[in-house]
Amino acid sequence: MTASTSSAAPTALDGEIEQAVGDLAALHHDHQAGLLTPERAALAAAHRDLGLAETAVAYHLNVLMKLSAGTHPVDAALLDRMRRALTNLAHAAAERDENQDRAASALGAVRAASPVAVPAHTELTPHDLAALLSLASGGTVREHLHTHRLSVRTTHGRIVDYAAYQRLEHQGLVARDTSRSLIAGQPVTLTHTGRTALLGSRRPAASQAPAPTRPVGAWPAPARSR
Repeated sequence: MTASTSSAAPTALDGEIEQAVGDLAALHHDHQAGLLTPERAALAAAHRDLGLAETAVAYHLNVLMKLSAGTHPVDAALLDRMRRALTNLAHAAAERDENQDRAASALGAVRAASPVAVPAHTELTPHDLAALLSLASGGTVREHLHTHRLSVRTTHGRIVDYAAYQRLEHQGLVARDTSRSLIAGQPVTLTHTGRTALLGSRRPAASQAPAPTRPVGAWPAPARSR
């Protein structure tokens, strides 16, 4: 990231923001250069503030952990420092939550300003078709609690290549329920376009050579022997 965000901690929205706008470092670089649309500029600013708020939470939590590590004598002074550290941590967490809500709202505005275009004729690679077929019965997009990495798993427990899933989502073949959090898991279903594409891929190919026609007046073909 840029100098202003290089020391910021990872956030819970990093994965979703990268999916919507691409590389985060490029987002903040373009923001400083004044190259972003108003919606993306607001998202970059909100993400910057969220990262700094996460850094503050991590700092005050570390202070509290050091005070409670058992290396200091338990006296009135220690208890007073722990109370102050806990108060600071609570304030930092509340500010982090406010910034996360603001970043989520800004992300929604970016998504609304950049609707996904569904191609009229979708050509699926065998790999993407296999991913679409595996998601026919449903799946879940989930974010790892600590690494914030996104993964896709079908209802049968099969892992779907995330890059393939992104292509399917971009083509409007699958959709997920964004009303649920990524930590809890967002259910994935095939759209009408996705079901149509899947059914089209299952149609038997037409015969390459048409059946020969018998000339007019020719004797009937002999009956097949049983």
